[in-house]
Amino acid sequence: MEGRKWIFFALAAALSGVGAISVITMQSQLAGAQPSEAIEIPAGSHPSETGSPPPELRLRAIVARAVDDSVATWSRLMGQRAIEVAAVNVRFVSRLAPDNCYGLYTGDGPAYCSGNRTVFVGTDAANRLMSKFGRQAEAGISFLIGHEIGHHIQNLNGRFHVLSQAIYSAPDDAHQHVRRFELQADCLAGVWIHDSPAWATSNQFRADLLAVLSDIGDDALLAGQPPATVRRAGLHGTTEQRTRWFLRGAQTGDVEACDTFGVKEP
Repeated sequence: MEGRKWIFFALAAALSGVGAISVITMQSQLAGAQPSEAIEIPAGSHPSETGSPPPELRLRAIVARAVDDSVATWSRLMGQRAIEVAAVNVRFVSRLAPDNCYGLYTGDGPAYCSGNRTVFVGTDAANRLMSKFGRQAEAGISFLIGHEIGHHIQNLNGRFHVLSQAIYSAPDDAHQHVRRFELQADCLAGVWIHDSPAWATSNQFRADLLAVLSDIGDDALLAGQPPATVRRAGLHGTTEQRTRWFLRGAQTGDVEACDTFGVKEP
């Protein structure tokens, strides 16, 4: 029964586009959550950063910059599909709820829903991350947004369907398939940074990004757990894997270099 449950939730995550780190929490939290208030980001809206803005305002400014820059970059890279790239929505919610993504509850977020092409930013968790990242907050939040926009690019390229088929065909390897999918989104975030007008030449931003990556790998998030537990429960990849795939994208700027499914060990 547990195996069938995992297959269902992994497939649901693949088809909806939710962040795979939340698949585990979906099993126990799918029912009972209340809908969250969502606030749209007006295109090109960047709240002023003069003085010391409140954390919520600073969060919205960072997200708006990251979305604008990544969408503009991917629009250039994808040429004739630029209109599809720009058709991504961003919504702020306190926590993700069933009404956000066709009945799937994904916890804190951020998460991308392929069905409505929306990145949901959970402000409760994001504000905690802002405090945790400290001076590296802009790089950290920007990377997370770049990762979710990477899922949007995967969606446009048909990768969600490929993932769901892979999980259906080999359910015992579902963890591996999802992990490869997530690492590919990390690599695509790197491709964005490589070509970003705002960040491509910023050594400090890249240094901050690498510092953040050292804190959000499965081994860091599940610190103290046995290695077997990390391999089984961790769905985004270790610190080494996430850093390596991000750097592959950031150093090459080549989407083809992000083929996490074409290597023996990602």
